[in-house]
Amino acid sequence: MIPVFQRPYVWGEESNWLPLWEDLRKAAEDAENPSADDDEPREYFLGALVTQHRTPRPRRVPTSLVIDGQQRMTTFQVFLAAARRVAMEVGAAGAADRFTALVANRVHADGEFPEDRYKVTPLEHDRAAFEWAVRAPGEVLPTPSSSHRLARAAAWFESAVRDWISESPAPAVRLDMLHFAVESRVKVVSIFLEAKDDPQVIFEALNHRGTRLDAADLVKNLLFQTLDRQGDAHLERELDSKHWAVLDADHWRSEVTTGRIKRVKVNVLLAYWLSVVRGEETSVEHLFEDFKRWMKVSGARAADVIREIRVYGDTMDRLQSLPMTSPVAQVLDRLDATNTTTPWPLILFLHATPEIPADQAEAGTLAIDSFLMRRAICRMTTKDYNRFFGALLGELKMSDLSEAGDHLVRGLASQTAESRTWPSDAAFVAGLVNPTLYEAIVRARLRTLLVGLENFLIDSKAEPVTPHRAGSKASSFSIEHVMPQEWEKNWPLPDGATDGDLARRASAVHRLGNLTLATQSLNSILSNQAWSAKRHTLQSHSLARLTTGSILTSPEGVELSQDEWVTTWDEHRIETRTMVLAHHAIDAWPRPASEGDEAVVPSGEDAVVRGVAPLHSTPTGRTRQVHAVSGDLLPLIRAGFIAPDDSLHYRKIRSGDVYTAIVTDAGELKTDLGTYPAPSTALSKLVGYAVNGWTAWYHDRTGQSLDELRARL
Repeated sequence: MIPVFQRPYVWGEESNWLPLWEDLRKAAEDAENPSADDDEPREYFLGALVTQHRTPRPRRVPTSLVIDGQQRMTTFQVFLAAARRVAMEVGAAGAADRFTALVANRVHADGEFPEDRYKVTPLEHDRAAFEWAVRAPGEVLPTPSSSHRLARAAAWFESAVRDWISESPAPAVRLDMLHFAVESRVKVVSIFLEAKDDPQVIFEALNHRGTRLDAADLVKNLLFQTLDRQGDAHLERELDSKHWAVLDADHWRSEVTTGRIKRVKVNVLLAYWLSVVRGEETSVEHLFEDFKRWMKVSGARAADVIREIRVYGDTMDRLQSLPMTSPVAQVLDRLDATNTTTPWPLILFLHATPEIPADQAEAGTLAIDSFLMRRAICRMTTKDYNRFFGALLGELKMSDLSEAGDHLVRGLASQTAESRTWPSDAAFVAGLVNPTLYEAIVRARLRTLLVGLENFLIDSKAEPVTPHRAGSKASSFSIEHVMPQEWEKNWPLPDGATDGDLARRASAVHRLGNLTLATQSLNSILSNQAWSAKRHTLQSHSLARLTTGSILTSPEGVELSQDEWVTTWDEHRIETRTMVLAHHAIDAWPRPASEGDEAVVPSGEDAVVRGVAPLHSTPTGRTRQVHAVSGDLLPLIRAGFIAPDDSLHYRKIRSGDVYTAIVTDAGELKTDLGTYPAPSTALSKLVGYAVNGWTAWYHDRTGQSLDELRARL
């Protein structure tokens, strides 16, 4: 029974549900794939639970009060019920029955006290949501508010279990392993108080008194005890004073934020180092258990481990102290700004391994940065990063370390799975020209893109400027819309504007070409100013190259003169600047060309000529062949003027007959008679005679002809 003095259910996904599920998942996978050389299977400790005896009542299930651990107990019940429902979904009746025994007491539903069927009785505030969250398969109950944490927890655990078993060819067996792990591998300390005991004494002792022992303390204790067993006790003082003592200092014992959770810095270091040597992710939460297990099976010398950990600690300090003029420092700043920690073990290995030259370590780090940036802008999943970077690290260890950076680049570029592919230039540009870029990309990632472009544009011709940081706390920049989001008052459309003009305006506001960086104080001044006032304000105060180089100055290759370019700020200029910045981004986050890469829509003088394969110069000075595109509409797709699956129509004036086509991913036109690469070919086939498809086809979404859209491009 949850007593009334307890708080309502407050656990959430990142800090609570996900770590719990990771524990349970790993325990089940360990049971599923037992290690032949490990006779002591790993156990997962969920902490201490304190309950207090209650006087039994006639005809009722015996109960106890929950003094400490009610959030864990409640969450565990929600998880078990979710697993039971998923088991029934896939026909795993045996597993469902076994989970039922952990969720429900044997109480008849029509009995005098039906509420006794629950293993945990929640607070009244949470009762309805809890009953729905632990409902039996097929049981119909009123759906609680989707914002209630228990309702969200139930949906989250169902999804997690469902996704996990879908990875296995035998889902029912996986569910059996999950139940086995819950019963046999998950441990708690249960403190049971008599009715006369004062629960507050126990509660305070568990939660407030004493100094908690860190995982690093346990690791140190194990290592120095192992020294003695391995016959190296004479090295104890030297290893402590020259190597480990630094890690006991305040600098390493301070808290840092990884993801959204604060952790002790030395524990983060140890988790990264252990991930390197194990070749798989190590979480801080299970650091000591994983470390102890690895020491047992690896046979490593404790003295060597202590020395190597110190090397990694020094490397981490060195990397985090690099000036922002270093490309590696800028990469690490972007990782910090986006709370991305998964590449850290791989980056540490590159820079801490003496056999890897500095230029190769830098090349590998920049490749990781490009991989992450391109995938983020293309809105690709991050779900598999832990295992992927671990696999890359394993391959790297087996390669010629003198070429580690080049090997890593090839490894990234060779991926074909959707969850691991490194987007090509064409795919990257397609993501960058997305009309809803500002809304579609996480704000922290978008800031790293813009700050990265700003740093890339700083060159030797400008006054010396230290590259900027992207982290929200460290950055002085905020993202500014040149044409404001609320444009109607000071940026009206001209008289006679059509629905197509309105759609074009709406699609321009959140494009890359309409975004720049401004200080917080300047941003508040700019607000919704009309262009004439905003231009003057920017000219007076902005030093950002993103602004001075392509908003207040005509970009290189644009036919408009300087005076013509700055007379107004409209959709045409936004579209042009979008392509200019997209090409800078390709150079700022390069990727080696792969066979079969599609062509990138060039800007300025590099016009696309069908059938001609121009050369694209990379930042390293090498050239690569760019393959011709497959459909004539692909440049319009890349520019964001049209999108795959958009519809086109042509209406005959006299007969009123209407012909339609659908735009494909490759920029072709799909019609009732087939798929064609060119607009004129497609329409001529439909009507039976030669027709200029560019002027005849109209784009349904914007109301403009393909020729009008091409003119804008």
